[in-house]
Amino acid sequence: MKGSYILVLQIQQAIDDLQIGRLGRFSFPAGYYLYVGSAFGAGGLRARLSHHERREKARPHWHIDYLRAHAIIHEAWVVGCPVRLESRWCAALAHELTVSIPVAGFGSSDSHCPAHLFFTPRPPHPSFLCRIILADLICDGPAEIQIEVQRFDTPA
Repeated sequence: MKGSYILVLQIQQAIDDLQIGRLGRFSFPAGYYLYVGSAFGAGGLRARLSHHERREKARPHWHIDYLRAHAIIHEAWVVGCPVRLESRWCAALAHELTVSIPVAGFGSSDSHCPAHLFFTPRPPHPSFLCRIILADLICDGPAEIQIEVQRFDTPA
């Protein structure tokens, strides 16, 4: 299955001066992060989520790999469909008052979005994520989609 996803991540303690590939060094406050991505290549969503689930990477490939080493992944909101939804979701999140862009250009080197990473100090409510994901799908989405929320075990 190919499609788009939103990862819900948590940083429990602020991170100062973290190198994010060639993007630069940045600080990240404690809180929750929403990372918007897609998986249309070989292996699709299953392979991409498996990649994100592994915290440490021998060779980080994407910006999120650098942050993932320091963040707990709580959920993945996944939409399997042939339409790329990540730009729509990033645009919707960028207009939300309750989230901010912590690093301009994060995850968006291959898109025109200002970023694919968003910050919120509190856990995002499921109704908030549903509204972001379903807004375009209700209006003009593809005829056939599959929506799934995958929860990850979190350390005690």
